[in-house]
Amino acid sequence: MVIQAWYPLGHGDKTLIQEKVFTELAQKYSKSNAQTILRWQIQSGNIVIPGSRNPAHIRDNFDLFDFTLTDEEMSRIAAMDQCKRYYTSTPELLRRYAEIVPDVDGQK
Repeated sequence: MVIQAWYPLGHGDKTLIQEKVFTELAQKYSKSNAQTILRWQIQSGNIVIPGSRNPAHIRDNFDLFDFTLTDEEMSRIAAMDQCKRYYTSTPELLRRYAEIVPDVDGQK
């Protein structure tokens, strides 16, 4: 079992994306703050599922494998944990999701 990082960018939460540590690391590695966040998730061993409709953002989301955060940087980011969820499942959300999932081989 592996943790999936749904909404790894906090559903576009500007406060999260603009955190000082991400700005510092993004400048150090010539990456964006979002790329730094995604790299941290990948290095943490999470499955990362960022979503975007913007072709440039989609390309950037794949451009994460030419740098590695140090152990100290990884720890610095982990210490920011606010135990905040960006997605909470409810019966209504699950029902709506089930309605949009295609009927694969009559599984519904």
